[in-house]
Amino acid sequence: MERVELFGLPFISAPDHGGVVREVLAWPQPPAKPDELPLLSTPNVDQVVKLHRPENAALLKQVARARFVLPDGQPIVWVSRWANGGALPARLAGSDLFPALWKLLAKKQTPVFMVLAQEAIGTFLQRENPAMRYMVPPFYSIAETKAENAVVQAVYEQLMERPVSLVFLGLGFPKQERLALALVDRLKEAGAPLPLFLLLGASFEFHAGLKKRAPRIWQRLGLEFFHRFLSEPRRMFRRYFVDDLQFFRLAWKELRRS
Repeated sequence: MERVELFGLPFISAPDHGGVVREVLAWPQPPAKPDELPLLSTPNVDQVVKLHRPENAALLKQVARARFVLPDGQPIVWVSRWANGGALPARLAGSDLFPALWKLLAKKQTPVFMVLAQEAIGTFLQRENPAMRYMVPPFYSIAETKAENAVVQAVYEQLMERPVSLVFLGLGFPKQERLALALVDRLKEAGAPLPLFLLLGASFEFHAGLKKRAPRIWQRLGLEFFHRFLSEPRRMFRRYFVDDLQFFRLAWKELRRS
């Protein structure tokens, strides 16, 4: 699949999720390049902004090595068109990828492992695919090194006991990224096969009906963020109307670079 470099990330340029779904279902696959990481990342505007903070410089370099980087944000697509003449034909949202992929996995009852934010999500998904296994770790912050290491160890033991090809992580940024990278290191040290880690955030909650997505017209207009703000105004105000304004600075830099 064609890639387009934008914001320091190699975004997949495709009209839909079809090619990604096919490659994910065929996992394991040989790496496309020597330093590739078995990750599927779906950066949106908020994640692009956070990845460009100085404290996340190393994380940006690691996410840039992911096998799949999908443009999960309409403004990212718009910037690509202004900067590169229509380089990204479509937004490839994780919340659209998951149901398309999950439908096929559930139909075949493919064993997968999931790390989820809520027990209700696991219960819902296990009804659809009884072959899936999951865990819901206690809440922790990335500053709690001991708690984070305990989660890494618990997931590592599960994957060593019963290996799977696909591991879905839904803890949000940057917890799921840090967890996936730590597990890749641990599994490499043990000489174990590497699954594909799919970093899909709130996609599972949307699928389970625990959160409601914006109407399609809002998504096409790039206003899905505003729908989420209206759903959780106190939690989302600073993210969207303070922190994420830095995206305009990053977009300007991309336009000047092009």
